[in-house]
Amino acid sequence: MPCRARLASPPGLAVTGSPAPTGCLDVIGPGGVGGCDESWRGWVVRTSNVGAEHLVITASPKPLASYAKLVNGPAWYPQARVRALGWVRINGWRMRSGYVPLATNDGSAFMNHVVLIWTDAGHTYGIGFHNTKGIHGTLLLDEELAKHIRLVGS
Repeated sequence: MPCRARLASPPGLAVTGSPAPTGCLDVIGPGGVGGCDESWRGWVVRTSNVGAEHLVITASPKPLASYAKLVNGPAWYPQARVRALGWVRINGWRMRSGYVPLATNDGSAFMNHVVLIWTDAGHTYGIGFHNTKGIHGTLLLDEELAKHIRLVGS
């Protein structure tokens, strides 16, 4: 699993306050270090503000069948739910789109986010922006970002 990755910025998505080279989002780091609870070891997580947008990206250390387990990570609890919205195919990946309700994901960085979730190379990944544009508008933003994702090995 990559210990660090950079994503090329989609056109029109400005990056603010990042030490990454111009045109890159420096948004992924290893979990379980730097003040992150040790239960997150093996996960890759980051939340980032990109202009007025709040973005969350995560990768699990192994494939997960439960969308709620991905968006909640080790803090998952049995009542946690993700509302499935549909499927999209981007860059050859079949991604589940979903909405992460506040009421059933207490404490998750993905609360009130529209998320894209997929599994590849032994890990399950999730990306999502805060739902500020309505579910459809936020999903379009997620899809535009997903078009620029490249998984990079360590």
